[in-house]
Amino acid sequence: MATREEFLRERLEGLGGSDIGAIFGLSPFKSPLDVWLEKTGQVEQSESSLQMRFGTMAEQFVADEYSGFTGLKVQKYNPMLRHPDAPLIGHVDRLVVPPGEKVASHQGKIRTNRLLECKTASAFASNSPDWGEAGTDLVPPAYLMQCAAYMALTGCNYADIAVLFGNSDFRVYHLQRDLSLEADIIAEASAWWRRHVIEGVAPDPRTADEARRLWPKHIASKQVFVGVEVAEAIGRLDEVRRVKKSAADEEKAILDEILPVFGDAEEIVCDGTVLASWKANRDSVLTDWEKIAREALTSKTPEEMASLIGENSTTKAGARVLRLKIG
Repeated sequence: MATREEFLRERLEGLGGSDIGAIFGLSPFKSPLDVWLEKTGQVEQSESSLQMRFGTMAEQFVADEYSGFTGLKVQKYNPMLRHPDAPLIGHVDRLVVPPGEKVASHQGKIRTNRLLECKTASAFASNSPDWGEAGTDLVPPAYLMQCAAYMALTGCNYADIAVLFGNSDFRVYHLQRDLSLEADIIAEASAWWRRHVIEGVAPDPRTADEARRLWPKHIASKQVFVGVEVAEAIGRLDEVRRVKKSAADEEKAILDEILPVFGDAEEIVCDGTVLASWKANRDSVLTDWEKIAREALTSKTPEEMASLIGENSTTKAGARVLRLKIG
């Protein structure tokens, strides 16, 4: 079995199932620019988020629930799948053992017509229109694209998605191979890889944050010529900033009028109604743990440690915050 480092290295050799939805702009988790930065080695692959770690940990549980729910056995398949004609790669979660058979693969050869993807989602997602009734093929577009890619890689005609929403709602969805969609995926994956990875051209950024990531510095004296739409957007931004500044100036003037009225009182009242409070948050304690760790290299008694912590801790007064009680 490949190590984690080998697995991550292999992922740089093509577009994985979760990348396909992203390059089509259908993934809520990453953008085409995220994929490009990963595949060109400009950022570390995002495999350590809490959500991803939980999904990996829960995969076996979801697979077991699928088997209990359907009566079908499943089998892990560890080899990296590679498409013969496109830069398409992937690791399926499980292969489904055909009824009456003992295994779904033997010596690396797939012997089943059905694969399984195991997912977890929040309880709130169960009401999303992206998820249909259990037993249907209505799943989020990114998962549809992922399974279509895996069916292209395995040759399976069917893919099941088992999903645990929160900790109480378990559903199984059934997808069937779509050769037309598969052809679109293979064509786009090939074109995207050639354009953005081999030729090194970055995908167009879709947000201001992505533009900042892609171009953190400018080229002196370089100009870009734009059309009317961008010029109008700049005009709208200028107007928004003017309104924002005007509102900030007005807010300051109003605060100058209100806060002196409080004095050291907690609340101000008019005709028996509390209009606002101006209360200080709790004080916080800042401790220089690095300095304490250095000085505590020699053994310390509990009393000495308590004294050391006290000497290296300072109290920061809580900020006084104005809270309106109306509206």
